[in-house]
Amino acid sequence: MTNSAQWLHWLSHTETHRKEVMPVNKKELKAFKQQLLRQKEAILREISPKADTPTVAREPEGGDVCDIASSDRAMDLRLRLTEREREKLREIEEALERIDDGTFGICDKCGEKIPMGRLKAMPSTTVCVKCKSEEERRQKLQRSAGEALLFRDLAVGDLAKEEEP
Repeated sequence: MTNSAQWLHWLSHTETHRKEVMPVNKKELKAFKQQLLRQKEAILREISPKADTPTVAREPEGGDVCDIASSDRAMDLRLRLTEREREKLREIEEALERIDDGTFGICDKCGEKIPMGRLKAMPSTTVCVKCKSEEERRQKLQRSAGEALLFRDLAVGDLAKEEEP
């Protein structure tokens, strides 16, 4: 079986498995949906006043360089918060879609049930604890490998400088 064929086989099995497994009953789904909708409303209420706040830096009246820098930092913080809120809204919308299409509570990576405790803590999660841990372990290894390459390059550069006459 080629890699493509293996991938297609796995994908079709996972999609079939997802449709067969209903990890959350209807009463729990309704509660999760209400929780997600409340979270969405709270974020939208929080964003609403920020939308009225100008995002273009203005020079404070009679302000000096410190006042301008402080104003710029405040604006940057507002923009970052808004980006995080937009990301959270996207996650909530996707969770609501998973509730509607019957895949809520099923891990996107392995197709297994996501434990109820994890769903209650993070209803917009898309992966089980095992897959999330594996993902974080891989990211840590990638960072470590990147750092090792950086240190190696620095060390090689230092050796090259020492060898120069």
